[in-house]
Amino acid sequence: MALIGLEGMRFHAQHGVYDAEKALGSEYIVDIIVNFNTEKAAKDDDVEKTMNYETIYQICRMEMDTPRKLVETVVANIVKRMKFHFSEMSALRVRVRKLNPPLGGRVAEAWVQEEYDFAKECPRCKKKFINYDADDCWNRFPNLHPATKETLERQFDKKCLCDNCLKFYVGEVETTDLRKL
Repeated sequence: MALIGLEGMRFHAQHGVYDAEKALGSEYIVDIIVNFNTEKAAKDDDVEKTMNYETIYQICRMEMDTPRKLVETVVANIVKRMKFHFSEMSALRVRVRKLNPPLGGRVAEAWVQEEYDFAKECPRCKKKFINYDADDCWNRFPNLHPATKETLERQFDKKCLCDNCLKFYVGEVETTDLRKL
């Protein structure tokens, strides 16, 4: 695993609650740090197998160009877009800093940061897997019978199972693959 980061991306944006903030805008700095397996990209020297910095920058730019009341909303939307564009992040940190916020005194910056660890261990097979949405992990397989889902949630203390284990319970595993489980 490697850390891939873009730090110090600067934007002028109209985020804020007050009319003056919306009209005049403020300066913002966005930092993104991602934990990502770069082994294949480095071996093949292929940008398609890694996280393209330009894509990360464009995700941030699009969110900064859309006025919001809260920096929290901006951060949440950057996280959502990152999860949509990159399926193999094992961890993600997004920080948005608002420079010189209008608080009636001297404040260098106000910031909001979200951090996620997407690498999980399957409680059934003990293999590592990436899961972006712990609240919705069972719904990745809509044909999982509700009674089976209930039993698995109870058996594994509501912890998510990896795709391979869930495939076993929905009958999508080939007979030759059973030895691997």
